[in-house]
Amino acid sequence: MRRIGFIFTCLFVLIAFVQAKTDNGYAIDITAPQSAGEPVFLAGYFNGKVYKVDSTNLNSKGKGVLTKKKALDEGLYLVYFSPSRYYEMLVGAEQKITVRIDTTSAEKKFIAAGAPQTEAFESYANYMMQKQKQQKALIEEIEAAKGDATKEDIVKEKMKKLDEEVQGYQKSLAAQYKGQIFGLFVKTLITPQYPKELIGGDPNDKNLAIARYQYAKNHYWDNFDLGDRRSWRLNILNRSLDEFTGKILFQIPDSIIPEAINLIERSKKDSICFELMTNYMMNLSVQSKVMGMDKLLVTLADKYYFSTPKQAFWADSTLMKNISSEVKKIRYNLIGMTAANLALTKYDGTRFNLFDVKAPITLLYFFEPSCGHCKHTTPLIHEVYEKYKDKGFQVICIYNLVDKKEWTEFLDAHKLNDWINAWDPMRESYYWQFFDVSTTPGVFLLDKDKKIIAKKIDEKTLEMILQNELK
Repeated sequence: MRRIGFIFTCLFVLIAFVQAKTDNGYAIDITAPQSAGEPVFLAGYFNGKVYKVDSTNLNSKGKGVLTKKKALDEGLYLVYFSPSRYYEMLVGAEQKITVRIDTTSAEKKFIAAGAPQTEAFESYANYMMQKQKQQKALIEEIEAAKGDATKEDIVKEKMKKLDEEVQGYQKSLAAQYKGQIFGLFVKTLITPQYPKELIGGDPNDKNLAIARYQYAKNHYWDNFDLGDRRSWRLNILNRSLDEFTGKILFQIPDSIIPEAINLIERSKKDSICFELMTNYMMNLSVQSKVMGMDKLLVTLADKYYFSTPKQAFWADSTLMKNISSEVKKIRYNLIGMTAANLALTKYDGTRFNLFDVKAPITLLYFFEPSCGHCKHTTPLIHEVYEKYKDKGFQVICIYNLVDKKEWTEFLDAHKLNDWINAWDPMRESYYWQFFDVSTTPGVFLLDKDKKIIAKKIDEKTLEMILQNELK
């Protein structure tokens, strides 16, 4: 059986995002003659997702108004007709906006006016489209110049100047609109540049490669204000977090954990940003495909949820109970920990401790005979065992229940009598407190010192590890 992992959600913070100031609301006048009679929606980005905000039906002339008495939260919005037809629009403090959509025009399909930052965003979008066309043309020139070093260098210089022009334009806009939503948006798009000492050099220089990686990692967030809640409404922050945690960082817990804490701490100057960033990292800890990432869950839970006083102010009793339950299952069986020295009883009644079993690699295999997944997995694990038992691979197969007849039938059916078959009928070892056996089979791979080197793995991953460890 398989447990469905709990997910930390933060939809309730939408309520907290409501602007506290008194305002005159918003009014978005839409003219789209080719969409007469159709519904049109206003949707907003928030925390990496899109949410419906408002809607109206255009009249027979293709006109309609999206309006409410409460102002919109500043951020990036969509004027949405269908999955294949929608338009992005930045909404700042000024929220009297006119929109014209002409689907017959090849150039100007969408025009938003009336609000300075909305117009600035559209102007920037048009500028970037032109520069992307130039970039594409230069890439084609570079391909055509292959083999001619002189021509290739000339085109690459053009590409460099184009990049410098775009960066300069972005920096000027970020300075001009500093403190405003458009300035916040543009600044996040500016990629930090390497210092002179890290530019050029020998491409095979490993020390230079490491220095560049460290610089890129350490300066990745230079142009983000992680304490500005508007950042979560721009559809940039979540994608950047996904890239940083999934591609930039080495995919091991000890690389990700300190960076996760650093980002949470940088978000603390705003309570909502603190909540959202913490929830993102908690979600990462339960959704990640990286083995051992549950260490992130335990670390964050101890630091922000179980601290005194509790820092995670948003966590109600239900959420705290869920987190406590999950942490309890994994706290003592994290990758790298020494396994608990369980006192168990073999099938023949002989008592033994886990540490009595001397082997280069030991697999702890917890199962229940009625578990369908166990019935499927056990023969596959046994096949791997047959291949590697002569190289020092040992399996301790632990029956979770107390019905010896059921246990015997399972062992005989799967021909497991060459394993170390054990159980704890008197419930003296408390193995369920040290190992997560809430789902079965429970699979924990130990090295010669009984340190946990892998868990929750299938037979293919097991064999791959054994091939490497038992050379």
